[in-house]
Formats: sequence, C-alpha cells, structure tokens
Amino acid sequence: STAGLFGVKRYGVHINGYIVSDSGEVSMWLARRSLTKQTYPGLLDNLAAGGLAAGVGIKQTLVKECQEEACIPAAIAEKARPVSTVSYTYEEEDGVFAEGQFVFDLELPLDFKPRIGDGEVQDFYLLPIDEVKELLATDDFKPNCAMVVLDFLIRHSFIDPDTEPCYQEFVAGLHQTLE
Repeated sequence: STAGLFGVKRYGVHINGYIVSDSGEVSMWLARRSLTKQTYPGLLDNLAAGGLAAGVGIKQTLVKECQEEACIPAAIAEKARPVSTVSYTYEEEDGVFAEGQFVFDLELPLDFKPRIGDGEVQDFYLLPIDEVKELLATDDFKPNCAMVVLDFLIRHSFIDPDTEPCYQEFVAGLHQTLE
C-alpha cells in the first residue's frame, strides 16, 4: 500500500460482471462501496476489484476478490476473460500516483446474484446498459471504476465513434501515463 509513496506504479484487477438476457439485452452488475470504506465511501464500483500484492498472480487476485467481495465461487470467477488495461495518474495530498488496472469481463449466469462478502460493499445492482451510461455521466462512480466501465462500453460498442463526438478522447484517456 505504500509503494506509490516511493514512485512505484501500483496495479490492480477490476472485474466487469454482466449478464446477457435470452433476448440479447446486456445488463451490468455494479457494487456500491460501503459507507465505512476509507476511500470513496458510498460510490459505485465494479463487481469486484482489488490491488495486486507482491507474489500474488493476477488471476489469483481476481478469484480472491470475487470470492471476498461478491461471494462468487471460484468455478465461476475463473471464467473471467482478460480484455484490457487502463492506466492513469492522480494527485492526492501525499503526492502524484500512477496506477494500472488489469480489466476482466465476467459473463455471469442469469440466475446468479452476488452477495455481500467482506463488508467492502453495501449493495449490488443489476442495471441495464442505458442506465449504466447515464450513471457514468454523474459523480456517483469511484473515478477509476468509471474508467473500467467506460472501457467495457466502448469495447462492446455501446459507445461508438459515429454517435459519440468525444470517442477518440475517451479511448486515449483510458491509457494515460505520467509524463
């Protein structure tokens, strides 16, 4: 957790959980962070996410976070597909920090419902993509989680260059590095 203070880029894993209905409609599972979380309490988050610890693999972290935060069995979590990364820097009172997130998509069974596990989440919501897009335009998301959701929407063509004038800036913004 102190790596960033020494200028070391921190990494994490974020999981987009979604379902596809029998009619082909996509809905996304979002988490609302616990009000007792030290950072970004009460904001929307991805289905599960967590930082990488030294000596722990990316997929191992994914499975662990899915189990701890959303009670997703390992047999389901292991079906998550690596699909992208997002990179960014942000500034806090302690300094400027660089982070990179490994992004996974996990299509969940229609009848699966995540459950609160370790108390980092206060609730889960299954929302249609149009509602997710509307929420993305608000301040209701933890910032890096908004980037992960935006990446999902672009990759699945829910946001496309013919209808979104800021498409190029959105794509470029998902891959910012410290200069």
